[in-house]
Parts: sequence; C-alpha cells; structure tokens
Amino acid sequence: MIKKITLKITTIFLSILLIALSHITLPSLATKHVCIIIPAYNEQYRIEKTLRAFANYFNKKSEKTTFLVVANNCKDDTVSVVKKVQKDHENILYLDLKPGGKGFAIKEGFKWTLDKAFDLIGFVDADMATEPQYFYDLITASVDSDGAIASRYASGARISPKRPFLRKLGGKFYNWMLRSRLGIGFKDTQCGAKIFSKDTVAKITPYMEEKGWAADLEMLYLCKLFNKKIKEIPTTWSDQPGTHLQISSKLAKEFLNSPKRIKQRHEKLKKDLSVKKPKKKSSLNSR
Repeated sequence: MIKKITLKITTIFLSILLIALSHITLPSLATKHVCIIIPAYNEQYRIEKTLRAFANYFNKKSEKTTFLVVANNCKDDTVSVVKKVQKDHENILYLDLKPGGKGFAIKEGFKWTLDKAFDLIGFVDADMATEPQYFYDLITASVDSDGAIASRYASGARISPKRPFLRKLGGKFYNWMLRSRLGIGFKDTQCGAKIFSKDTVAKITPYMEEKGWAADLEMLYLCKLFNKKIKEIPTTWSDQPGTHLQISSKLAKEFLNSPKRIKQRHEKLKKDLSVKKPKKKSSLNSR
C-alpha cells in the first residue's frame, strides 16, 4: 500500500516537473543567424587564409553564419581572391566599394544586414589577429546581453608576441584617455572584434559617421546613449605583420580629437534620448 502511494506521488511530482520545464525558455544559440563583416583594404595576401579558417570553423557550429567581406577602396586583387574562396563556401558574400575607411566599410556592412534575418551582427579584422574560436567567445557571451567586444587589456587576455612594457602601458593609457573623455567603461575600445544584437545595430547605424579608426569609439558611445548592455570579454590576440595602421602624428591627432568630435556630433541625440528615457545605471559592463 505504501509503495503504491509513494509511486503515485512520485508520478504526480514528475508530471508537474515536466510541465514546468516545458514552459521554461533556455538561452540557445542553435537557431541564431549570425553575420560576420570583414572590412578589407588591400588584403589579397591575407584574406584567403582568414576566410577559409573562419568558414571551416563556423561550418561545424550550430549557428547559421554568413560572412560579408566589405572591400573598401582596394587597389589590389582582394575581390578576386574572395570570389575564388566563395566557390567553396556559399555563405561568403562581398561588397566592393570605392570610398575608403574601416568605419565606412563597417557602416555599409551594417546597413546591408538590416533587412536580412540576422540575430547577431559583428565584425572582425581581415588579418586574423582574432582567430575564429576567440571570435566565437563573443557570440556565446552575447546570449544575455546586447553585444560583446573583445579586449586585449581585460584581465585574462593574452597577446602574442608579448608587447614591450612601454608599448603596452602606452596602449592602456591611450584607451583610458579615449574612453574617459566619452564616459564609457571599457578597457579596450579599439580591438577589431565586436558583435551586437540586430536591434543594437539598427539603433546605432544611422548615427555612425566616423569613417576611419575612431569608428569603434563612436559605436560604443552610441551603445551607451541607447543604454545597450555590452560585455567586454578578455581575448587571445596575435599581432600580425602587414598592418595598415601606421602610427603617425596625424593619426595621433585624429584619435585625440575624436572624443570631442563624437560628443559634439551626438549632443542632440543624447538630449533627445535622455528626455525619452529615465536615467538608469550604466549598462556597459566588462569582465
């Protein structure tokens, strides 16, 4: 008799548990459609390796992934190389644009994605300083947020080869100066691997105007204005030869002036958004 009662109670309990579990929605990447934009300026010697590495890696993942190469003002055979790789991977697409600039290329890539069925939209540098498995960390981190960015200066990050102490210190100071002038709490604004939700991209894209290397800074500032929750994830990053970013007095001046320029440009947007929404605790996080 006692066994029958115990069995009946157990059966009822399990039935209730199964019903409860059936109504719980767990975060899942299985149905996610991701677009990874790769801005490319004269990358004929590096783009093939990058595309094949990313395509082969993501083909084994559950997400449906599209790669969009945005060739910007290329004078070499970058587009021809992309077309060659495209024959082996139908999820590789490209735009061939004449105006130049990384920021311009990313914005055009963002605009292209907005009428497509993407859940997450990101970008990564063409030199594969960020390898596919480390970009994937951003995708997993964005499940419960509005996006994620890779960081070379967050605790746990690894950079190879190791940078000289003064260069590392200079990079950290430079990032601190940039973000403090805009009031954003990230340790690394410039690492070329970021991903955002489609809603975030839809919100910030119309206001993006930086065509050069300050575009990353503007994106993060716009995310702050729209109160988006963006995570900063320590990454593994490999310094690559052949970089197009040449440090010069002109570039330094451009970066130093960019926070003021960005704040002035979006002053009206900031006021409009502050009127529409009550003030909330900052949603820009790092870990």
